[in-house]
Amino acid sequence: MALFLSCANGNHRPTSSYANGLVCCDVCGKVLHEDLYTDEPSFVKGAGGESKLSGSVVRSIQSGYSESFRRTLDKGRDMIESIVTTFNISGGDSIVNPACAFYQIAVERNFTRGRKTDQVAAACLYIACRYVLGAVFLQLCQLLSLGEHPTIIKPVDPSLYISRFTESKDLLFIV
Repeated sequence: MALFLSCANGNHRPTSSYANGLVCCDVCGKVLHEDLYTDEPSFVKGAGGESKLSGSVVRSIQSGYSESFRRTLDKGRDMIESIVTTFNISGGDSIVNPACAFYQIAVERNFTRGRKTDQVAAACLYIACRYVLGAVFLQLCQLLSLGEHPTIIKPVDPSLYISRFTESKDLLFIV
């Protein structure tokens, strides 16, 4: 980062001291700027003659995520896209993006620890597809005016009934 400071004396090239964190005028000694930081590491000699890093490292706030976290999300996205391609699931980004959002939540809540990436990615994709299927069902019922049909009084998302149906049948699914 470049600072363009000048003193009232007309000195347009003040001295920058990264060790002190100051920008000072060479002519009068006036401090023009404090809290000057550098992106380069500096080292000082310790009491025993060893070199130590001076100051502290300030993390970048550019993305807010570590590289490991970003790699984990990218790996999950690649796996989701691979599953979509392998099984010819239509929808493209309208399916992949919600599935990736579910995957990110799973990573943030440490759900992926101890589990295989492909299994968590497949589960996230399944959730996204179920959501879209239920929404498409409701939209189709509305388009066909099935809300007024005597057999379908009020259409409801079918995914709401899956857990109730499996509980009533005492079905056990092993994944």
